[in-house]
Amino acid sequence: HITSDCPPPEEEEITLCNITSSDWRRVAYINMTDPEAECPSGLNEVSNSNTGQRACGRSVDGAGYTVAAPGGCSSVTFPVKTIYSHVCGYARGYQYRTMDGFWQSSRRTINDAYVDGLSITHGNPRKHLWTLAVGAYEVSTHLEARCPLDLDTYNISRIPEFVGNNYYCEAGYSSVHEDRIAWEDSLWDGQQCVSSTAQSCSRYGWFHRDIAPSQEDIEVRWCSDQGRSNEDFYTDLLEIWVL
Repeated sequence: HITSDCPPPEEEEITLCNITSSDWRRVAYINMTDPEAECPSGLNEVSNSNTGQRACGRSVDGAGYTVAAPGGCSSVTFPVKTIYSHVCGYARGYQYRTMDGFWQSSRRTINDAYVDGLSITHGNPRKHLWTLAVGAYEVSTHLEARCPLDLDTYNISRIPEFVGNNYYCEAGYSSVHEDRIAWEDSLWDGQQCVSSTAQSCSRYGWFHRDIAPSQEDIEVRWCSDQGRSNEDFYTDLLEIWVL
């Protein structure tokens, strides 16, 4: 289900991203743990028959190898009917096979599939809010496909300038990918980290952006530079609030 322009109960103050206010508005909400929930239009649903888990992922199957390639992303736009300057959000996902994080990002723009993961922007032209990337695995000699590590100038240099430090990155596999969804190790929660030096172990959870006042809609894109049979990821929780 998608819930837009949803305020807290009248005059009730809530605290999100360390800001307490009664003016927070929830503009995006996906909760596939609700048995009655459905994926937004434009996304595909996957499920685990053993555990009952369900999640949403890309419906497009294009590749984004070139700067001009339009494929690779499925988009959902969430209307925002208020002026805001704070964005606070959270997402939980699951990895399938060989996601590559920011490996191919350095030669792409914000309009391309610049990341294997979730891209959150606002407005047209797009302005970056947050990126939730999916690395291949935590421990591997294949450095290009991993999440940026502490003091890892090689991978950090691949993060686009428009992303900067406004991202999370985590992998669902420890050292080798498998031909299945890693339902047992959710993404962007800092849990089950094998490498204690991985930035993903300390950078996770709710994200917060303080931006110039805006009334622009928020767009969330599920992106990857290769086809769904080769690599993908899925989200079962997504929540975005504005103030």
